[in-house]
Amino acid sequence: MSYKVIIADGSPYGQKAAELALPAPEFEIAVFSDGLEAIEAIRDGRPDAVLTALALASKDGYDVAAFVRAGPEGRAIALFYLRGAFEPIDTRRAAETDPDGIVQKPFDGETVAMLVRETIDRKKELPSLPEEPALETAAEPPRPPESVTAAVLAAPDGTGDLEKKVRGLVREEIRNSRSELTTVAREIISAEFKKLLVEELKGIDTRKI
Repeated sequence: MSYKVIIADGSPYGQKAAELALPAPEFEIAVFSDGLEAIEAIRDGRPDAVLTALALASKDGYDVAAFVRAGPEGRAIALFYLRGAFEPIDTRRAAETDPDGIVQKPFDGETVAMLVRETIDRKKELPSLPEEPALETAAEPPRPPESVTAAVLAAPDGTGDLEKKVRGLVREEIRNSRSELTTVAREIISAEFKKLLVEELKGIDTRKI
């Protein structure tokens, strides 16, 4: 299965260099020199990766990147800026789009291919956030009396074994306590896992070549 990649670069040299770096059949490349055309291509079919130059006609590279990240699956797309050797970069706009890397021109084709391939694979392997703990749908069992003492006092005189009833109520309260503790623990673990995963995703550093 090929990696689907969109290249947005107004320079014929940049387009050719990207095509040579990401050869078929491993990579399926679509090249555009106009930012608006690249955005339309991204909208029509979700790519695995987008490599965009900073300066483009109609819409610039920052606009293309912003469109990628704004989509419902934007974070799952590998996003890279293609920057000229002496080309200035708007660090604020670039940071807002959270790219996976900034590729400096001229670049080494094998290094770029490896970077794009590994980033796509990593994003595909990221686990989804865990679901919230499922609520039990079964009918809630009758709650025991508020205390063992109350249960004993409520028992009719001369009927049943009070000691046996007390022990049964104690076991019931222990089971209920364990169930509540298990539910709380599952909720805490789920929340902590989500927090750690989000922090891990935020911690991915921008890579430069």
